[in-house]
Parts: sequence; structure tokens; C-alpha cells
Amino acid sequence: MTVGNRTDRRRLLDLKGGGWVILIAAVLAILALAQGLVVIFKPGRSAAIGDGKNTPTYGFDLTNCLVEGIVASGLPKDGLQALSNPRHLGADELDSLGQRKFLVPGDRVVGVEIEGQSRAYPLSILSWHEIVNDNLAGRPIAVTYSPLCDSVVVFDGRVDGEIVELGFSGLLYNSNLIMYDRQAGGRRESLWSQLQSRAVSGRLAGRPLTVLHASLIRWADWRALHPDTTVVVGVTEMGREYRRNPYSSYYGSDELKFAVSPLPPSRPYKKQIIVVTVDGSRRVYSLDAIATRAGASRRWSVQQGRAHLTFDYSLDPPTVRVSADASVEVIYAFWFAWYSTHPGDRIWDE
Repeated sequence: MTVGNRTDRRRLLDLKGGGWVILIAAVLAILALAQGLVVIFKPGRSAAIGDGKNTPTYGFDLTNCLVEGIVASGLPKDGLQALSNPRHLGADELDSLGQRKFLVPGDRVVGVEIEGQSRAYPLSILSWHEIVNDNLAGRPIAVTYSPLCDSVVVFDGRVDGEIVELGFSGLLYNSNLIMYDRQAGGRRESLWSQLQSRAVSGRLAGRPLTVLHASLIRWADWRALHPDTTVVVGVTEMGREYRRNPYSSYYGSDELKFAVSPLPPSRPYKKQIIVVTVDGSRRVYSLDAIATRAGASRRWSVQQGRAHLTFDYSLDPPTVRVSADASVEVIYAFWFAWYSTHPGDRIWDE
């Protein structure tokens, strides 16, 4: 029996006898653990803040919170790495470095132009970071994306003259991104609602963020409009992950992952909309209605206040670029997300 047991053990560890299965399983387990640690643990800290389920474990001061229904997202505080002053390359540099697959013509990007300088932020990168603190033409900006709401908002990075660097809080409000001021530290941290564009708790509760004009557009269209654009390329070690979309099945249905209240009175909840604000007065436009009005020309214009708006519609995937002859604020989102945070709004002329 002893000899037989020793033989069995030798065979178990022999690669020819199938031990390779155990070896590969062990390697995969180690890799999975390492990847989990990168996500969960912050540099300089030994444990995650926030258990993924209970909001008090995140350590934010909610005593003066202006909204009800903030919940945990399942990830801890800083469970996604917000980028600050990220690497960026020229479009031609991407090509010369053999990075053609990094961006293909139909990929959606957030395009920002300030004082003649333009930069593209691929959604493939934003899906994994959600927040990019950047500087364009000498102006601090925060490019934010909430994949659960397909919502894009670009903010001026200053509040009352103070630069505010935003981080991933691990919390949600109506399935939408909640950010925090990661420069404040401790109980002085404020929480910021992306789609309400304001601080909803903490020392700056009630203070607004200034929304900038941005485009959610196909890479091919943005590059044609801005041949000198730069492109944010993210974190080198995550190159492979950036080509994987963890939200593809979510976008393929109208079901929501988190409780939202109130919901729009009719479906589809994930109807794509654009919110345009001119001189403090806003309208909500749906991409479907814009496409219908644009017709074969794929262009539609309308007057909103003092601004003449032009919507350029593209297919595969459907995107709309908004241009105007006056200063405007532009936000992109799913209808359920905007309606739940602004229940008094209706889709204009639909």
C-alpha cells in the first residue's frame, strides 16, 4: 500500500501523467489573485476601504448628504484607478508604433477641444478607469464616464478657483457614478454626482461643477475633424484589457443592474440621449429623433435659445456630434439615468 501510494503521488506530479493540469490551475489561481490585489488594494495601504455592500464602510461623511439612495457598487473605494495626467500620443504616433488595433475607426471616443488643442479619450480606456484628471491647453479638466449609464460628462477641474482632483468612490446614485475629491483627505472629502454635476455631500456639498462642451463620437470622425489630435493611451500594463468590453451583455438588454428611482414611464430605459444647455436652459434630445430628422443627409439643425445647434449623425455605432455657434454644455447618457436624477425633464419634441 505504501509503495502504491508513493507511486500514485509521483504520477500525480508527473507532467506526463496529468500533473500539468494541477500546475496550470495553480498558476491561474496565482494570476487571478494578483490581478484582484491590483484592483482592490491601493498603493501604500494594506486593505481596501469599502466592503462593496455597505456604504458606511467607505468612510465618507454623509451627514449633510443632499440625495437619498447612495449604494455600494460592489467595488471598494479606488477599486478602479482614476487616471491623472495620463500618457497621450499623436494619432500618427499610434500608427507608427503599430498601435492600429488600439483604436479602430468605429471605436467611440470622448473628444475635447480647448483653444485649438484637441484630445481623444477612448471609451475602451474610460470603461476601466471612469475618471481622467487631465490638463488641456493649460486648463485642468476631468473627463468622466459611467458605463452603467453610458454617460459622458467633461468638467472644468476647478471649483471656486481650487483644482479638484476626482477619484472613484466605489458608490453609486441611481446606478450613476459618484466621485470623490481625493485631494481633500479624510472626512473633508466631498462626494460628487456625475449627472447632477455637483457635490452631494462633504465640505463642498451643493457646489456645482462646470460642464464643458464634449463630443461622444466615432474615432474616424474625430480624427477627420482634428487630424492633429492627441489620444490618451492609458496604463501600459492594461493594454490587453482595454480591448475587452465587460459591459457588452449589459448594453444588449434593457435590464438594469442597480435599483433606480424614479424610472421613466416607458421603455426603453437605455435610450441614448444628449442634454444640451444654453445659458442655463437645457433640452434633452434623443439620438433616435435626431437620426429621423437628419434623414439621408445625416445632419439636422435647430435653434435653442441664442445658440444654433447642428447635429451630425453617424452609424456603426450610432453617434451624434453637437456643434454650436455659442457656448454650450453637452452631456451624453442613457435616458433612465438622466430621468432619475432630473425627473422633471422630458425629451424635447419627441
